[in-house]
Amino acid sequence: MQSFDIVTLRVFLAVARAGSIGAAARNEHIAASAVSRRISDLEHDLGVSLIRRSPSGVTLTPAGQVLAEHCKTVLNQFSEIRADLKRFSEGIVGELRIAAVTSVVAGSLPKLLKAYQDANPNVAVSLTEIYSADGIRQLREDLADLVIIADTVDTRGFDVKPYASDPVWVLGNETHPLFEGHAPGEPIQFTDTLDYEHLSLHEGGVLDELVATATRRAGRQPVRRIRVARFDALRRCVSAGLGLGFLRESSVKPYLELENLKGAPVSDSWSDRRLICAFPKSKDVSPVVAEFLTLLDPAS
Repeated sequence: MQSFDIVTLRVFLAVARAGSIGAAARNEHIAASAVSRRISDLEHDLGVSLIRRSPSGVTLTPAGQVLAEHCKTVLNQFSEIRADLKRFSEGIVGELRIAAVTSVVAGSLPKLLKAYQDANPNVAVSLTEIYSADGIRQLREDLADLVIIADTVDTRGFDVKPYASDPVWVLGNETHPLFEGHAPGEPIQFTDTLDYEHLSLHEGGVLDELVATATRRAGRQPVRRIRVARFDALRRCVSAGLGLGFLRESSVKPYLELENLKGAPVSDSWSDRRLICAFPKSKDVSPVVAEFLTLLDPAS
């Protein structure tokens, strides 16, 4: 059964999640024809139909649904095996695969990785930009050794270490009336922002959900006519005077003087957020991960 391997299981699970061979191929960075062939070979080896193809995409058969659940278990176990065995390697050699949210990639992480590479020239470092919601999947499916994500994600089953404090800020054009009478950096209550138009960032993302929940609790609904998916797009729209945006501090401070912007921390308790590192549990973490974690300790 040559087709029954880790890569094929990962590809099949990607198809199951995406509901499309083409989308799965893009996510896995392989040709759609190769995805289709792997699934066809799987079906031939197992003697069952796993997916139903249609013009709108694919759906799983009952057998495919069972296989998808087994894929999750196998890939998670493979990740744990890999983490357990890495600790037996001698010296700091190998590969460190990090997946991190955009604010971290655009903020402090590059300098941290440069320091890591300088200290560990025999370790190949790879970095993938992700949304927080995808972080634990990256670990479960052995796509990353360590992820840096928002503290709102369920990390049960993994070890966690603080990365940085990164509270939510409100961001506006430098002439926006919200900031009148407020000293630079003075916190602003979320309810004060509801008198003005809001910009929506990555609907369904962590920040969007935090703001949406606070809005519901306040019993008011601000105007939301513009929706963007990227931090830089939101900052440009805010700079143009199209409304208020909400970003983490690390995605605001470096740009305040560069992009015609003003910002202030949100004073509500829900805005006090943290970024965390999550990594697989094991008796001892792999040397490459352990070495990276020492860079997060001020005493190191």
